[in-house]
Amino acid sequence: MKVALISFTGEGAKTCCKIEAGLRIDGHDCSAFGKGLFAEGAGIMSLQNSLDEWTAAAFSKNEALIFVGACGIAVRAIAPYIKDKAVDPAVVVVDEKGKYAISLLSGHLGGANDITQKIAEILGAQPVITTATDLNQRFAVDDWAKRNHLRIDDMKLAKEISAAVLRGETIGVSSEDPIEGVLPEQLQLITDQEEIKGGNLSAAGQYPKIGFRISIHEEEGTFDKTLYLIPQRVTIGIGCRKGIRLEAVEKLLEQVLEEHRLSIKSIEKLCSIDIKKEEAALKQLADKLGVPLQVFSAEELEQLAGEFTASEFVNQITGVDNVCERAAVLGSRGELIVKKHAQNGVTIAMAVRNGGYRWKQQ
Repeated sequence: MKVALISFTGEGAKTCCKIEAGLRIDGHDCSAFGKGLFAEGAGIMSLQNSLDEWTAAAFSKNEALIFVGACGIAVRAIAPYIKDKAVDPAVVVVDEKGKYAISLLSGHLGGANDITQKIAEILGAQPVITTATDLNQRFAVDDWAKRNHLRIDDMKLAKEISAAVLRGETIGVSSEDPIEGVLPEQLQLITDQEEIKGGNLSAAGQYPKIGFRISIHEEEGTFDKTLYLIPQRVTIGIGCRKGIRLEAVEKLLEQVLEEHRLSIKSIEKLCSIDIKKEEAALKQLADKLGVPLQVFSAEELEQLAGEFTASEFVNQITGVDNVCERAAVLGSRGELIVKKHAQNGVTIAMAVRNGGYRWKQQ
């Protein structure tokens, strides 16, 4: 995690330095700042601009911000930049003496609760965590989704599930992939083979009315209210003619996703042959989706074992009989789930890597 720290007094700078050292040992990428001579004396960087300027830059470039000082300073500093819990970085406040570590913003999705606990360990401080599910030691769907690298499709519905948990209601769960560990209290696992409307009563003698489904597919809701948690496990293999326009690639991708009921949020990378590494449309699509573009040599693709849709024309141009299917499988190290689709100079195939999840032990 990329972490920015800021302090405002001599004591605060010392505490800031201790936190930075401890987080670095834990593998975090840290940059610590303090005011003037206070910073120099503690061995951290001196703040060269205003707090507002520092916060603006840190908020957009880091996954966590740690303010060593008063809560009021932190609240006023971050207020103009807060957008949404799904995108905001974690914000933690630590008093200058290092007695308390307070999770202030993005406790679950941003990871503020976890980093607060870590800071408390480093300093021997008291962690202060105020999220209701943590206080009541209840299952938190947003926290569990983050730990298992699942995208939350509807944050409003995620909040409804947390509220239902706190009310003591039974929450339904279904998944395309196995989940290991002991089922948390109040959760009822429904397998894909079971009928929701024909059985599976909860302990209270009622069917789960609300729940979540782990799936790469877009489908009808499993429960009356279904939150979808989407794994990023799908690799898109792409072949295309030189100079292809982004619109042509997007059009075919959208068609294939719709035909196979796959969520666009399940895509984790795009893959192609190395002669396409500078292809503008592919780079633009990767940027738009927020995923990497990975390329392979013709030799790497050719060496991949398996049955692929061969094309002599593609072989003459690229040196390998198929680009999209081979690239998808090689990039995912998984199974081909969508064979080659071709349209207007674009070919697309899809592969998915195996997945599985674990219940967080309470």
